[in-house]
Amino acid sequence: MGIVYDYLGYYAVFIILFGVIAFDVVLRGFMVEKRTADKWRAKEANIHDDSPVEGTHPDEETGSDSDSTMAETENTALRPPSPDERSPLLHSKPTSSQSWIGRTFPTMAILASSPRLLVAIYGAFTHTMLLACIDSILPLFVKRTFEWTSTGAGVIFLTITCPSLFGAFFGALSDRYGSKIVCLTGFATTAINLALMAVIAHNALLDKILICIFLVFVGKSLASADLFYEVGILTETHSETFGKGGAYAQAYSLLCLALGAGTAFGPIWAGTFYQKTNWPITLATLAGLTSLPALGVYLYTGGSANDEKEASMEDSDGRV
Repeated sequence: MGIVYDYLGYYAVFIILFGVIAFDVVLRGFMVEKRTADKWRAKEANIHDDSPVEGTHPDEETGSDSDSTMAETENTALRPPSPDERSPLLHSKPTSSQSWIGRTFPTMAILASSPRLLVAIYGAFTHTMLLACIDSILPLFVKRTFEWTSTGAGVIFLTITCPSLFGAFFGALSDRYGSKIVCLTGFATTAINLALMAVIAHNALLDKILICIFLVFVGKSLASADLFYEVGILTETHSETFGKGGAYAQAYSLLCLALGAGTAFGPIWAGTFYQKTNWPITLATLAGLTSLPALGVYLYTGGSANDEKEASMEDSDGRV
């Protein structure tokens, strides 16, 4: 967008943004929800079941009818007796030890009771907050220090975004060696490189190279606990509460809440400190905020994927 602003002006930037939003709306219109797709699959399955099969005989059809009659008889025998005049009019409700929040919002209460899920949401908040902080102060810093235009201020963000292309590689490392090690390394590396960026203070070639290197490490080190893996475990454990739809929608709403809070909090924090103090102090505060989730990751984030699956299976067997 910096290049577009330099060569095409202010309004061209917003024309491109509105075009991207319109294209996104069109793509969402072509999406097929899982429930609708399940209905289509059920209709196709019924069509295949109703089609006659070659080589069938009337005796086989008669046998199938007798089998269905026997199944209905068994279901009738297993059905509880209907109430009569001796049945009580009012049934006693089972007492529950849950709180009002647990009874009113059971799915949200289960999600909020998972420390690992809360750590994942806080990690997403920290990630978004840090990106919003960098978005708000980095263009001002490179303009004041390096005298760059909007083109240079836009190109330097490639050092943060390009490492995200290797997300699949870091996910594979998390599955093999455990998400705890990957997350702790990510938060520690991010905090260290943010602190080292404080030495950038002059319009020199070495400083320009160093800030690009530090931003690359910041971009590749931002990692948090695997949110939706924990949601999958909770869905299997509390299947009677979540139902067929699971808890992914509500977990995603919590994630969006964390992303929105980080986007709102980050620019206010970084902009205030950068205006009232200076570049090193601002980066020191950001390094401190980034290191805070490390304690939660160390305490509650699990190991490798295989270890977590075995632990979840043992827990479910213990509950049964």
